[in-house]
Amino acid sequence: MKKSVALMTVILFAASVLAYAAGDSKPELRPSQKAMQARAAWMKAMNENLGAKKFEAVAKDAGDLAAQTKKAGEGQANPLAKELTLAISALAQETAAAAGKQDGDAIKAKLGAIREKCGECHTKIRDKK
Repeated sequence: MKKSVALMTVILFAASVLAYAAGDSKPELRPSQKAMQARAAWMKAMNENLGAKKFEAVAKDAGDLAAQTKKAGEGQANPLAKELTLAISALAQETAAAAGKQDGDAIKAKLGAIREKCGECHTKIRDKK
């Protein structure tokens, strides 16, 4: 009797876990959402690495951001989105150059300018109703 109760408990627990896991699936992100998440991750990493004075890591992330936004910007059909995305690319290139010189103040200024461009794009394009 005890074995059958234990077996039934295990079966119920396994069924509950599988039912929960099946219902917890998330929809696949759109390519633009994946790009934005990558950009946010690079910005977070650059801020953290700047605080730790890891200038090589800042330069790498800034270079990756510059390359990704340049590629995305060149393919934009919307002129405003293209302008803002390419501006972020240019600022990211300048951030990488400042990181190469280990100029923390210039990096902070460029990261602030990138955040402003991101905010402008969100306001004018993403959040526009």
